[in-house]
Amino acid sequence: MGPDYQRPVVPTPATYRDAPPTTDTTTIADLPWWQVFKDPELLSLVGEAVQNNRDLRVAIARVEQARALARVQKAQILPAIGANAAAGYGRGNISLPTESPQSAAYFALDASLSWEIDVWGRIRRGTEAAVADYLSTEQGRRAATVSLVADVATAYVQLRQLDAQLDVAKRTVKNYERTLQLYTDRLQGGTGNKLQVSTGKSQVNDAQAVALDTERLIVRQENLLSLLVGRVPGPIVRSNVAPGMHSTGPVPAGLPSSLVERRPDVLSAEQSLVAANARIGVAKADFFPKFNLTALAGFASTDLTQLFNGSKSFVWNAGGSVSWLAPILQGDALHGQAEAASAQWEAAKNAYESTVLTAFREVADALADVQQREEEVTNLTDAVNLASDRFYGGVSSYLEVTTTQNLLFPAELNLAAVRAQRTTAFINLYRALGGGWQLPPPPEPAPVEPKAAQPQ
Repeated sequence: MGPDYQRPVVPTPATYRDAPPTTDTTTIADLPWWQVFKDPELLSLVGEAVQNNRDLRVAIARVEQARALARVQKAQILPAIGANAAAGYGRGNISLPTESPQSAAYFALDASLSWEIDVWGRIRRGTEAAVADYLSTEQGRRAATVSLVADVATAYVQLRQLDAQLDVAKRTVKNYERTLQLYTDRLQGGTGNKLQVSTGKSQVNDAQAVALDTERLIVRQENLLSLLVGRVPGPIVRSNVAPGMHSTGPVPAGLPSSLVERRPDVLSAEQSLVAANARIGVAKADFFPKFNLTALAGFASTDLTQLFNGSKSFVWNAGGSVSWLAPILQGDALHGQAEAASAQWEAAKNAYESTVLTAFREVADALADVQQREEEVTNLTDAVNLASDRFYGGVSSYLEVTTTQNLLFPAELNLAAVRAQRTTAFINLYRALGGGWQLPPPPEPAPVEPKAAQPQ
């Protein structure tokens, strides 16, 4: 009963927006995360997160739950066999081979069989739905892993961005302090003025405030990373070496048509649609009778010592039954269940289509964000050095030095942010393409060295 599943037709572009036409199916998402990210400290954090993150453990537990429920549903297609042992005292016990007008004790030991003949496919559709629910949770686990890997990588990049900005702020404080000392010396030598000193002190204070605020943000970012990797809040140990993330060349994105076959969240939404489609069949099958075969065989006696006395105590029966929740009286309830199943399918269908369209949008956004901008800082650095040399040589005023320094400081901070944004854009593209769900292979055992031969 019910319709067989067919994937909804969702508009699929031939190429991603603003991307050149291509037939290349190669995509960065086919690589596991430990081959994409080049920073060993980040790889260690991601590996720890995959093992210890509590949200991912919740997703894994849901997979195990759905797998067990699918096994329960599958078992319903098989006969149910049970055993029963009973003892009692009464009159007119229907389980005894002969009727007794007097009250008496009775004892029984039997095995029974019951088997529902799945004429309308109710059980099979239920099994289809349960298996799809399991596959949906499995893809949900993969989607959770994708998000976790991307979140850890993004948080790490932002932490390294803050490290770079803190370094800029501390260097700027020292530069401003040297300039302030120069202004102070000139004031004491009678060639300067108090305005220069006041301006220099203001610059020092502003840079120190930026450094303090950046240190506060670093603590918060370390706490976030600690949560993602499953630790209590604390510092994240890292080196002073600039992080190595990925190559700066073009990033292959593949074809949009392959996105619906690879992104775990899209596959999870589709499996939910498969389950909803199967439940329509279950609801329709409930309109029809259920057929059951039953059988029982065992021993029964009023005397425990005669319980296994061959033909005198042996009992058996076999038969069948039909149960039907007649639509005449329960039609409204049955129609309500069918309508609810259809509405659930409609909701799952729209959720699937929305997930696919969102996937296309996220990839297009991520492709548009991959860019680079460093020339501005290089030019401003040269300008500051030139202005300082001119000031020391008495050619330019303090205002020229102050202006160029004030332009360089935010430009350097912005450069650190831009570099982080570019790397984050790459991470978002990797996430949008559905990469990062693979679990790392177990470590290979160390080779056993052969023992040296013992001297004879």
